[in-house]
Amino acid sequence: MAGRTGVGHSRRLSRALAALAIGAAAAAGVGACSPITTQLQYAPSDGNRVVLGDELTISNLLVLTTGEGEPALVVGGVTNHSPDATTVSLTFGEADTVDVRVDGNSTVLLNPAHDDGVTTTLAASPVAPGANLTVTVATAASGTTSINVTVLDGTLAPYDEYLEYLAA
Repeated sequence: MAGRTGVGHSRRLSRALAALAIGAAAAAGVGACSPITTQLQYAPSDGNRVVLGDELTISNLLVLTTGEGEPALVVGGVTNHSPDATTVSLTFGEADTVDVRVDGNSTVLLNPAHDDGVTTTLAASPVAPGANLTVTVATAASGTTSINVTVLDGTLAPYDEYLEYLAA
């Protein structure tokens, strides 16, 4: 009686090893082609994010208001990645323009609730809560881009706490 050391066993072992190698190569190929999503930049809140050149990042930008035509509060962060100070112009719709000066390698928080935050308001929101508002972002060094920014009301926490800054 022949043992399992014959030619048939050798072929099965070779096929199994080949299948294992092909499976490992396929798994490595799929892993190499897939981006690591935890390394991607994103806006982790309800606001929007925009990058303008290598100089500027605006994070979590949103507008809070009680209604169309009512005063509005701008919330977000403006980060200047260059060593030189810059002025960022934010134009909301076609009317209100807000200029934000940001020192080199620093961030300005458009957040009146933060100790170092800046209160930035619009005289009247051009759109109602729930709509998107076109915001044009511009700097002398990096040019101009437009994004759609979310307009919210104080229905959800923590935004209900921010509406008190509109009355001030």
